Amino acid sequence: MNTIEQKYLEATKNILEKNLKIYDDRYRAFPVVLVYDLDSPISRELSKWYIENLKNHSLSEVIDFSSANKEDLKTKLLSLQENSTVILVQSTNFMLDDFRIRLNLNNAWVWCLEHRHLAYIYDDQVENYADAIEYNTPLYEELWAKLKNLSDSAKTMTFICNDGSTLKVEWWFEDMKLNTWNYEWRNRWWNFPIWENFTEACDFSKVNGELTIYAFPDEKLQVEFCEPFKIKINESIITCDDPKCPPNFRKILDFIALSENNEVMFRELWFWLNSGISREKPIADVNAYERIAWFHLSLWKKHQIYRAKMHKNVVQRYHIDIFPDIKEIFIDDKLVFVKDKFLI
Repeated sequence: MNTIEQKYLEATKNILEKNLKIYDDRYRAFPVVLVYDLDSPISRELSKWYIENLKNHSLSEVIDFSSANKEDLKTKLLSLQENSTVILVQSTNFMLDDFRIRLNLNNAWVWCLEHRHLAYIYDDQVENYADAIEYNTPLYEELWAKLKNLSDSAKTMTFICNDGSTLKVEWWFEDMKLNTWNYEWRNRWWNFPIWENFTEACDFSKVNGELTIYAFPDEKLQVEFCEPFKIKINESIITCDDPKCPPNFRKILDFIALSENNEVMFRELWFWLNSGISREKPIADVNAYERIAWFHLSLWKKHQIYRAKMHKNVVQRYHIDIFPDIKEIFIDDKLVFVKDKFLI
């Protein structure tokens, strides 16, 4: 067994036993269903080692998506008893439902864990993905508690880029949300790699400044790295007149503005702590790369968690993550992030 195989073996074992807790007394008597494909290098690695680690679970079942009938599979999954677990290993997305199947499973109290968009990840990033799904939940929970404690009582957050561009968010912040994927609470679902904290300003008019962007997603949802360029933020509305602005980013701004009343807004402030991902060890899929131990923001008005802050008639459609070239982050006067690391 080589190093990469060992990493996937350990990672999938820990996800099953420590995150999903399939052998705990409260869950050991319920089915565990793995649905997988073999259409990408990472889906093959994950599937192989999940199957290996499920051999000793008497109520486990593994299903190759390529040989399954879509409607029969959907019916089977949605008919599972409460507290069952479904793991989806997908090179793209298993289109089993008009809506995300994991949400319907969750509504039926069937726990769901997803690995998705694996085909979007480059072959030389297979080991990076293994590092990104390594078990670190206790550390994430400790860091989340510290970050939430600071954020929930904060009056300002200051984000300073390597070129000196600075974004300042003032007044107060919404209750910081988290997902550490310890699978102890009602929402026993999400997708790996893991770890997120997010909040947003209580007053959008108090979000002002500039940020330098070094990466954003392309039309294939893969991360596009670029020469850093500057965006301006005025009361949460983003504009860009930097001549270095990449054409593909300009397309994103124009696309959102066309659909959202000629404005490009950002709301959420995202804090991620996954140390298995970095600019030196990237993952091409933006939904995985956004877990980097860093800070990023999302271009959108759409938000389900804080939805009531905007009138229901306001068009809210998009969520597009972009990545600023952050050097330091202050919460009030406390330095919490510097040179790719959180200090809390």
